Amino acid sequence: MNNKYVDFISDENFLECIKWVCDSYPKINTEEINMVELHRNSVDPFKMIFDICNTDVDFDVWIQNEKIRQNDKTVNNKIGEFHQKVLGFVEGWEDLHSGHPSQVDLKNNSNTIFIELKNKHNTMNSSSTDSCRNKLEKIVQTYPNSKAYWAFIVSKNGSSGEEIWNYQGKSDKNIRKIWGRNVYSLITGKEDSLIQVWKAIPIAIKDLIKQENLISKETEQNLLKFFEIAFQQ
Repeated sequence: MNNKYVDFISDENFLECIKWVCDSYPKINTEEINMVELHRNSVDPFKMIFDICNTDVDFDVWIQNEKIRQNDKTVNNKIGEFHQKVLGFVEGWEDLHSGHPSQVDLKNNSNTIFIELKNKHNTMNSSSTDSCRNKLEKIVQTYPNSKAYWAFIVSKNGSSGEEIWNYQGKSDKNIRKIWGRNVYSLITGKEDSLIQVWKAIPIAIKDLIKQENLISKETEQNLLKFFEIAFQQ
């Protein structure tokens, strides 16, 4: 596959995934910001004045940052869905969206691997963890030759791996936990697929918004250091 962005899904599909996230960011013009709506989300005027006095930002910049902060949950959700959409475009795989009997996010076409995918290790509380476990147990009962995974991209300590998911004294070799680079490697069959995606994101965004020099070389190197820490490259 001779592509510009990554070598395991088409450029068209990759741009669709990038646009999915980019469209969730607020288009900010301080003259058009609805202040009533902004205050509905509990702007703290004390934090505001401390921020402005201590960080050398003016009022308009602070308002822009606050709007982005308030929208952060939406963006985080979209980023989780971004990984699901990208991996669902891999040949032999399917993004299940909602309504599939398995109630998980991804599966391969042979029904031998099912995945409940999260962006971060800490996005599930005890109730949602119980629900996830129950879904995976039903899957391996329905498909005896399958493996069912709880997967997440960003781990607590920057590691990547795969293991049996032992939970509340229950252990089944076909119910597993997978995280970090291993999630992408399992689905794409390529060890470097996660960093391919990460490196392609600014290129694809630049193509979408038609803006050159989106990030400087210095910024790119600083961002790479964060990636290497997050995934222990």
